[in-house]
Amino acid sequence: MDLFSCRNCIHNPAQGLTLGRGPGFCLQWGTIVEDPERTTCKHLHRKDLPMFLVREATEEHAEELSGAVAMADSTTHAKIAPRAPDPPQVERLALTTRAVAEYHAAASAPEATPMRRVLLLATFAGAAEAGRALAHACLVRRAMLGDLPRSLWLPPVLDLVQELDRPLIVDAGDRVGAAGAPEQTAALWETGLARLSGLQEYGRHAAVETLEYPMQELGASVADQDWAGFLRALGRLKQGFREQVLQREAERRDRISLKFPRAHAQEANVGATLQWPGAIRPCPPSGSRGRGPRRRACRPRPRTSACASWR
Repeated sequence: MDLFSCRNCIHNPAQGLTLGRGPGFCLQWGTIVEDPERTTCKHLHRKDLPMFLVREATEEHAEELSGAVAMADSTTHAKIAPRAPDPPQVERLALTTRAVAEYHAAASAPEATPMRRVLLLATFAGAAEAGRALAHACLVRRAMLGDLPRSLWLPPVLDLVQELDRPLIVDAGDRVGAAGAPEQTAALWETGLARLSGLQEYGRHAAVETLEYPMQELGASVADQDWAGFLRALGRLKQGFREQVLQREAERRDRISLKFPRAHAQEANVGATLQWPGAIRPCPPSGSRGRGPRRRACRPRPRTSACASWR
């Protein structure tokens, strides 16, 4: 399999190098990918490793396809025009790929707010089936790539952390290639490393080095291809990962509250609505008799407008 094909791109969440038979669905172009093994584009974002570890190779790939205005054949670079899928086309897709296509339709609807997209993304969480777990990891990584504003990253990132050590089941009907124990193990590792890569990409965004480079504790099990040991190690580390995410997000909110009180107040209301762990409770409306001192988020808006850096 080509590491730079649609099969290894997070924009085609339901498929991988070892999982997802038949056509794929690309969220970047909003189209069915008829031949994902032979299709690519300049927006490719690899599944198998965090982006910052393969940036040079990915940028070279994007440069090769800089003249392509859409998807292209991975060998000839001939244009493959995207087209909006109709219901009969979607119905022929594999179950997880169809779920991704339906997610795209709901998330791109005019009435779909960012908060609505967070809730849609959460429907992929908690899956034991490897194909759907792979799709969830890719959707969380796309959220951090710009699909969601920065202020809404916490729920999907915590969901991803929660699933890092979840045991997986590989559906034989979803597996690509020959049947056998090696292919089964390869599918498990592909999904597990896609989830871990999502955590590493969050660590790079949030400047948390222990999340960005966790292989000091995991390297031995990865090198030995010890899947059970890999899950046990993640189980020991998971709570620490979660606490670091919560701490970093709390620090970010504190910085926002000092610089942009109005933006902080909006984010507090969103956090309370989604019931984030450690979310700041929204303040009572002006003039109400809320108990206790008024929160910092209730301060009047400063004369300078809040910039987009809090997102």
